[in-house]
Amino acid sequence: MNYEKLPKTISAEELLSTPLPPVKWIIPDLLPAGLALFAGPSKAGKSWLTLWLCLQVAQGKPMWGREIEPHTVLYLSLEDTFNRLQKRLLQLVGSEEAPERLVMQTECSSIGQGLEEQLVSFIYQHPDTGLIVIDTLQKVRSSDQNNSMYASDYKEISA
Repeated sequence: MNYEKLPKTISAEELLSTPLPPVKWIIPDLLPAGLALFAGPSKAGKSWLTLWLCLQVAQGKPMWGREIEPHTVLYLSLEDTFNRLQKRLLQLVGSEEAPERLVMQTECSSIGQGLEEQLVSFIYQHPDTGLIVIDTLQKVRSSDQNNSMYASDYKEISA
């Protein structure tokens, strides 16, 4: 057995005495940096909610009593057209000026077929990116049906 390849362990005492960096929040105490999934039944309003969240983060507007630092946001609205997105934005921003920091796409590659490279490229071009929304996950999934649903979810979310 190769003992050098075993996972690193840490004692509870060492863990408690180790200073760790604080959690970075995109929306304080609500949405941490990293991966988050919004799930719910069809037509429950997930797309409206995520578009509104994207606007709030891009504008740095407070929401639900939380101050938000403005960031560039990429919203991959993969079930919409630009016409539909425009109508929704007009409903959400009204006469306000839409934020330049909110960038939208209605097409992208799939996981394992170029999506990861597209996202890395976007972040490289926009280093202040704080939020990327993929609406919906199903639109970027690979067509590999050989795995169980759990295995597919795990593999694709890990990517």
